Amino acid sequence: MKTFGDFDGLALFIRIVQAGGLASAERATGIPKATLSRRLSALEETLNVRLARRTRKGVVLTEQGQQLFERGKTAFMLAEQAVAEVQDDRVALSGAVRLSLPPDMATAVLAPALIGFKTRYPEVTIEITLADRRVSLIEEGYDLIVRMGPVADSELMFRKIADLPRALVASPAFLSEHSDLNSPQDLETLPALAIRRDLVEWDLKNGQGEQTTVRPRIGFAANRQTILADAACAGLGIANLPRFLIEDAMASGALVPVLPDWVPSPVAMTALWQKDRITERLIKAIVSDFEEALRPKLTEV
Repeated sequence: MKTFGDFDGLALFIRIVQAGGLASAERATGIPKATLSRRLSALEETLNVRLARRTRKGVVLTEQGQQLFERGKTAFMLAEQAVAEVQDDRVALSGAVRLSLPPDMATAVLAPALIGFKTRYPEVTIEITLADRRVSLIEEGYDLIVRMGPVADSELMFRKIADLPRALVASPAFLSEHSDLNSPQDLETLPALAIRRDLVEWDLKNGQGEQTTVRPRIGFAANRQTILADAACAGLGIANLPRFLIEDAMASGALVPVLPDWVPSPVAMTALWQKDRITERLIKAIVSDFEEALRPKLTEV
């Protein structure tokens, strides 16, 4: 029996399938699509088996291709873990990592943490993209993404970095003009600020454990929370914002609490990555730095 030796080709085949096609795999690996196609053809020739059919939408596995992928991905995951375990930090914390981060959080906390990480580990190459949309980690070729809000990607590894406390705030001038604001339901009649104008709900809870949901009337929307904070300072309405982003404005009196007995639900910030990437040790080290950078920001204003 001829000994099989194209393990690089097998690894690329697994990456192509995980990414969902040649174009997505090109973004994920940095290897040109033509090269990936050529290596896939060479693997099929070596095995004398058709593994996949190319289509406009991606690749469709044959029965033999599906069998090879299911068995092969487990073996390569174990191999990657074994390699990571024997590497020291100098080797493991090197290489390239591509991240997608929420803009406000990146500017305030995450990017400074990455700058510090790069200073400590100069062999790491970091590429940051700021995105306020829901990016696809695999299809767009990211190694690590950070999302705000609930996570439903069951195929990805994920770790909650923090639950960010929020507060309802407005300018003193705005509150003086609306002195009849006494209950959460009153929020639905007043101008409010949010990232979007439609489908906005604020979940609130008081010290007695009572909960309620209000649907504010959004008169000013922007997909940057720092802009919403500036708009609130200018007296345009009530905003529901992470406390650490507005601590300076609250300390100076530019913003004051609205209905201080009612607290908005915190927003979860979660890191996601692929389970079987050889960069997992590097990614976990970066996530740990994110957690450390956020820790002092989570104290009450």
